[in-house]
Amino acid sequence: MLRNRENVRPRLLQGMFTVALAVMAACASQPVKAQGAGDLVVSPTRVVLEGRTRSAQLGLVNKGSTTATYRITVVNMYMDENGAMKEVAKPVDGQQFADDLFRYSPRQVTLEPGASQAIRLLLRKPKDLADGEYRSHMMMRAVPDLSGQSVENTGAGAAVRLIPVFGIAVPIIVRHGKVEYAMSLSDLAFVPASEQEPLPKVRFKLNRTGNRSSYGDLTATLSAGGKDYVVSQIFRLAVYTPNDSRTVEMTLRVPDGVKLSGNSLKVEYKEIADEGGKLLAEGATVLP
Repeated sequence: MLRNRENVRPRLLQGMFTVALAVMAACASQPVKAQGAGDLVVSPTRVVLEGRTRSAQLGLVNKGSTTATYRITVVNMYMDENGAMKEVAKPVDGQQFADDLFRYSPRQVTLEPGASQAIRLLLRKPKDLADGEYRSHMMMRAVPDLSGQSVENTGAGAAVRLIPVFGIAVPIIVRHGKVEYAMSLSDLAFVPASEQEPLPKVRFKLNRTGNRSSYGDLTATLSAGGKDYVVSQIFRLAVYTPNDSRTVEMTLRVPDGVKLSGNSLKVEYKEIADEGGKLLAEGATVLP
């Protein structure tokens, strides 16, 4: 029987483990349909339930060489102004979570090497749900194998052996009723290379209005000597509600013999191709 929710706040497990969290779809470096952490691969990396879509599936694959167990939970997360995802300790005004709007099964799976498992999601919206976008993250986290583990005695006291626990978080987005948004790009600025940062960058803000998140691809194009050069790209970058902006930095990789100074740089933010590829925002500057 499917249950609606459970207490999913991550525990420190008696202080014996460290957690490495891979948050998907906030910002990926390349356009992919599956993402992995440790030996686990999950596909797709983002689920949107809207319109007549009332169910979905996530595929889990164990790419490792040993049998592994994974626990599936739901967490609520927010995006900070720089795009980092953090767990919500206490919701604030404007944050709308989807953890009460869907059910899923199973809650834990054990996979042999190369084996796969589907996680089934079923939408359950109340009749009085307000229009808008709701988002939570589904967490797939490895359950550590403690067999053979022991506490080491160093002579000065017991020492705890830390075991890394890898996890993947996939956004589950529910859109209901009338949802709309608009994007703009502002504060475009050049960041020169330095001893700490050997490659130059461009920094700017993506501004969002409305009751829906954005999700798209960024491309920076340099116009020099009558030619256009794509010098940076970021794929599948989101600006989540209720944030009204996100600060972004793009590292510029310029072909040999091409100068930045005095040439024009244009940055475009477009919907992903699967959703139409519409231009959402753009900005340009002449580099110093």
